[in-house]
Amino acid sequence: MEPGMEEIPVKVAVRIRPLLSKEVLHNHQVCVRLVPNTQQIIIGKDRVFTFDFVFGKNSTQEEVYTVCIKPLLVSLTEGYNATVFAYGQTGSGKTYTIGGGHIASVAEDEKGIIPRAIQELFQHISENRNIDFHVKVSYIEVYKEELRDLLELETSFRINRSILTFYGLVFEVIVGAKEFQVECADEVISLLESGNAARHTGTTQMNEHSSRSHAIFTISICQKQFTESQKNTDAAQDSSWKSVQVIASKFHFVDLAGSERVTKTGNTGERFKESIQINSGLLALGNVISALGDPKRKSVHIPYRDAKITRILKDSLGGNAKTVMITCISPSSSDFDESLNSLKYANRAKNIRNKPVVNYNPDQDRIDEMELEIRLLREALQNQQVSNQCTHNLNQERTRISSLEEQLTRLQVQCFSYRNCVDEAFPFLVDLNDDVSLKRSQRERLQSWIAMVQEVRKEALTLQETDMGTGTSQETHHITILQLKRELKKCQQALVMDEEVFSQKDHELQILQNQIKTLLQKNEEHLESLKEAQETHRLQNEKMVEQQMLIDQLKEKLEKFTDVKTLDFSCACGHGPAVVASTRRPYSVPLTKSLLHSLHPPSGTETRKAYTSPPAFSLARVMAEFRARSQMILSNIEDQDKVLHCHLSDQSDEEEENTGSKKKTSF
Repeated sequence: MEPGMEEIPVKVAVRIRPLLSKEVLHNHQVCVRLVPNTQQIIIGKDRVFTFDFVFGKNSTQEEVYTVCIKPLLVSLTEGYNATVFAYGQTGSGKTYTIGGGHIASVAEDEKGIIPRAIQELFQHISENRNIDFHVKVSYIEVYKEELRDLLELETSFRINRSILTFYGLVFEVIVGAKEFQVECADEVISLLESGNAARHTGTTQMNEHSSRSHAIFTISICQKQFTESQKNTDAAQDSSWKSVQVIASKFHFVDLAGSERVTKTGNTGERFKESIQINSGLLALGNVISALGDPKRKSVHIPYRDAKITRILKDSLGGNAKTVMITCISPSSSDFDESLNSLKYANRAKNIRNKPVVNYNPDQDRIDEMELEIRLLREALQNQQVSNQCTHNLNQERTRISSLEEQLTRLQVQCFSYRNCVDEAFPFLVDLNDDVSLKRSQRERLQSWIAMVQEVRKEALTLQETDMGTGTSQETHHITILQLKRELKKCQQALVMDEEVFSQKDHELQILQNQIKTLLQKNEEHLESLKEAQETHRLQNEKMVEQQMLIDQLKEKLEKFTDVKTLDFSCACGHGPAVVASTRRPYSVPLTKSLLHSLHPPSGTETRKAYTSPPAFSLARVMAEFRARSQMILSNIEDQDKVLHCHLSDQSDEEEENTGSKKKTSF
């Protein structure tokens, strides 16, 4: 059992209806009575049963609801699943108790369980404004082992049950049943009325409005609690909303069709077929109750799949729900057997133990996980974008530096070329300045060029001296920059390799997690197979024990049969000739005293004796030897048989008649 999962028993209530007017008219006697100030019932003379709740003929609808159903409604609002179902023979008051009839025409104090639960649920919702409630209802029936939606009146299509897998857990759910979102109690009552009108009912000799199907009315609620600050805050921006958990729970109201006896209901034709299906489903339900009520049920298979109604009530009987079973019985002595059987089943149901838990919505937990994963992915994406931006800026700087270096190189080359040109032209300009044939304007212009070249040379010398003084430090800085660039490049390469390693490790981790999930699923499958194999082994052991007992019985019968045959054969060997001689003489003269005297000589005459084998041999061998020795005796008798000549006289006739009468007497 999982931690925090507490087992609680199914609560069982018994309600005794009053005698009907026709039962009073026919002077039916009361065979059921209550023990005052206890929860006990006496049926017949001395059969006593004890239950959780007992209601007599004077009990009211409000009393039944307050004692049995109100605690279930409180559990429903706390997040537990709840179920109440009425059980009993036809005409015992199940539909009246559950409230599945025409609600509008019923007085307020006569309303059943379902209308009262609806009113109280919506009253609870109106009193708790800080909780966000969503209520849905559905209404289905099981008619002739087929599921039918009572709220989809236009199509009335059939619905089925399917197997779903969610987070490794297997659920069996109803597919096709329409759920209606409701906002108030009047909407639910209206849907309930329309479903009751569409339900299969009929008239029998025991009940004018007999339910011909099992009906399940389900109220599903989903609740989420908010504080005032959370309601006014955007959930996408405020992370506090993630701490709120959604709770989803269901309340099943089950009105079972009553068990029927054809001799009492007088059903024929279609009603008779309905009775067969009803009794078949109730028999399967009784088998489930018996199996769950068995103290050794851990080794007993629970036959939930034998009928649709038992599959629907699987969680309610031995599963995740708080369940109340209301057994309705008739006090009439004419229904003694049916009432006794209903009380026996109710008594067994007391031993059923459920394991209810609060149904936190797994979808919300999954949403929280996905939101956290999205937030982490966004942060990782932002970091990646920042890293990419830095890398992009660094690449741009590298490109710009390379471009500047190229420009500097070109300028240096040009400068060197210009300097060479000036050095070659300077001596020519100096020689030209000494020429007297130049005009004054030309000479002035030439002298300005010579002065400009001299200034350029001086600046070049000054720069060269400066470069000589600072060349060492610049070279050192240049080397340091190159080293830093190399180290930066190595770090970037290492970072890329680390990212690849991390990505590979994440992929390997994901693969391992998937393998773990697969192994867990296989482990669960193996456990299920082991349980089935253990169950099969147990059944085979039981069959072997039964076969061994049958073999022992056959051995005893065989030994007795062998002893009897041996005794008969011994008698046949000791007195066989006389018997055979007296029974088989189809071809000889009539049997007379003289003939008998000749056939049976005195005791002094030697006769052939037959010996048998000891009885320790098998039956086939004994029978074979018995047949062989019988043939030998018959052959001996036929060899000794002779035709005797005698005179026929009155005396012989009398002897013949006497002999014939003796033969008849022996036969």
